[in-house]
Amino acid sequence: MSRGFIASLSGLAVTLFAWYGPWAWPAWPAFTAIDLVFGHTGFAEYPFAIRSAIVVLLIVLNVAFWGLVTYGLLSLVWRRPKPAGAETSRPL
Repeated sequence: MSRGFIASLSGLAVTLFAWYGPWAWPAWPAFTAIDLVFGHTGFAEYPFAIRSAIVVLLIVLNVAFWGLVTYGLLSLVWRRPKPAGAETSRPL
């Protein structure tokens, strides 16, 4: 499996955990966006269609953030194999 696919699945998994889990930390990218955009105004004052669109955008934001975090961590850990015939160690 590719790093991008694993990252997208993990972003979805962390977002689902944010919805159904007991902690709020998996949803902090969405909570931060809500606080920055709707800090002094009320989110509940908007019509249902606009609130629904905002929730979908927050889900996309959360999935993308955790997917990028996973992709970055995988990039640090997952190294590409060397081509066949490449030297693994150099003689002194």
